[in-house]
Amino acid sequence: MEAKQEGRFSSPAAVLVVYLAWMLITALIPQLNRVFDFNAVNPYILPGLRMLLLFLVTALFIRFSERKPVTYGFNLNLQRLGRNVFYAVVFFLVTTVVVWAYQRFVVVPLTHAEVTASSEELPEALGSFAERLMSYLYVLFEGMVEVLTFIGFMLDRLARKWGWAWALLLSNLGFALWHYDYLRAGWLQGSLMMALTFLAGITISFSYLKTRNSLSPVICHTLVDAPSELGALLGLRIMF
Repeated sequence: MEAKQEGRFSSPAAVLVVYLAWMLITALIPQLNRVFDFNAVNPYILPGLRMLLLFLVTALFIRFSERKPVTYGFNLNLQRLGRNVFYAVVFFLVTTVVVWAYQRFVVVPLTHAEVTASSEELPEALGSFAERLMSYLYVLFEGMVEVLTFIGFMLDRLARKWGWAWALLLSNLGFALWHYDYLRAGWLQGSLMMALTFLAGITISFSYLKTRNSLSPVICHTLVDAPSELGALLGLRIMF
């Protein structure tokens, strides 16, 4: 039985405050390397901390500002599992086609190579299985938090005020801008990577529109990442 559904959903202004907190966390966490070289210990410590703080900040906001149970606030449940899996697969296929077309008709003509929208670049030499497993688990965790925050929280609340079309546009624009670090690869490549993130975010978000359950886009996001990440886990280089 679900917990009592109390409180009100936040206004767009409150959602913007939470989003700015996400941006602040994303900007400040890498600065901890100036105090201690965390990358020398493990390159996933600070990225993992960043995603954990994004989740915790949002969860605490849901619990104490909106006064809702956290899973309800993220619109996450295991009900109608088959329907959620079905739409996850459908929009995984849609995302695959959209990403392929974007690479083929936009990215390759401009750069003569494909780009990836991934937080972690594959190293020149693949590490041990333990290192590859940690990378794979991090990507799963990152994808889950991204879906819960940008779709289950942000998209849902913007849609309650402005409708689904504007919510899709604004939440995924915010998602793309949150990846501003891609610009370190150069303005052209970084912008193309952010645009790829925006397009993939839109198509993955459609699985939420069909189910109103974050479970479906979590599965969809995992499927989108699966070919390249499973390939890396197995010691293969698969670009997807």
